[in-house]
Amino acid sequence: MSKLTDDYGTFVSKLQRIAAERCQPLSGTFELTGRCNHACSMCYISRPVSDSAAIVRELSADIWIEIARQAKDEGMLFLLLTGGEIFVLPDFFEIYRPLTGMGFLISLYTNATLVTDSIADKLAETPPHRIEVSLYGANTRTYETVTRVPGSFKRCMKGIEALVKRDINVGLKATITRQNVDELDAMQKMARHWGLPFTASWLLTRRADGMPSEIEECRLTPSEAIAIEASDPYAVEEWCGGGVVSKTDNFYCQAGRASFVIDFTGAMNVCSDFPAPGAKVPDIGFRKAWEELRRFVEGAPKLSAECLDCDVIKYCAICPAWSYLENGKMAGSVDYLCSIAHERKKRYESQK
Repeated sequence: MSKLTDDYGTFVSKLQRIAAERCQPLSGTFELTGRCNHACSMCYISRPVSDSAAIVRELSADIWIEIARQAKDEGMLFLLLTGGEIFVLPDFFEIYRPLTGMGFLISLYTNATLVTDSIADKLAETPPHRIEVSLYGANTRTYETVTRVPGSFKRCMKGIEALVKRDINVGLKATITRQNVDELDAMQKMARHWGLPFTASWLLTRRADGMPSEIEECRLTPSEAIAIEASDPYAVEEWCGGGVVSKTDNFYCQAGRASFVIDFTGAMNVCSDFPAPGAKVPDIGFRKAWEELRRFVEGAPKLSAECLDCDVIKYCAICPAWSYLENGKMAGSVDYLCSIAHERKKRYESQK
């Protein structure tokens, strides 16, 4: 990581801490759609592109722009546009173009399979701060085993090439599952070929809408997961330096203090994994929705006694979203995270 990147990351972290102290909604995520042209078995949100029930609930461009104006007035600076897949929306640029003139640092999440030369040209006219492209494999067989869409690998490669050709700031990120874990090195090599930064995530959650998923068939074992994590010096430093869990707050992240998510129906929630409190921004306005979110987070139960008394608590990423998705309540242990935490303790304490 370069010194400039280090300095920028430190600066942003400082801004986020200050915003959290002031309860300022500095960072926002707009989930413009819940629909996607892929059918990944591990996905926490996606619905089919043709899902008519989802289409009729999606907000119009005008409503998204008005929400953004109100969010800006309350202090939002960082804005992530995501889905589903953002480019399934025929009016995406009717949303995107006005936002680029509001002073936000805009990031986009996409699988790039719908990025044509025309779309890449439009993005190059007013480039986002960053585009993050999801990778699911290093070859056709593996990639399409995950996405379950024939032809998707080739379209992804063409989309990435189109963005790179136009010097748009692109990063690649891989969601690691049992189906593609053996190609992690190959995906990193692909990123190096393009000269792009690469990250990988492997901590997979259940669907936020409560629908059945195939998550158990996709999650890595704890030993596989921590072996990957241990190859990242920044992750090792984080966990060896004391972990991420606060013993005083259940929401130890900045959700409801400096960040929020608004889903495709206009509901403001804690994060993408936790569909609550569901404050309807188009109905009550951004400020009241933010206040409702803050009250929800402040009133959340503390970590359970079971977790607080656990000897691996500092190595555990337990949070209300994980507890809720796994157990239906906001506090309580999660077996998979417990196993991960024990694996972290075994590996990292042996390095001291």
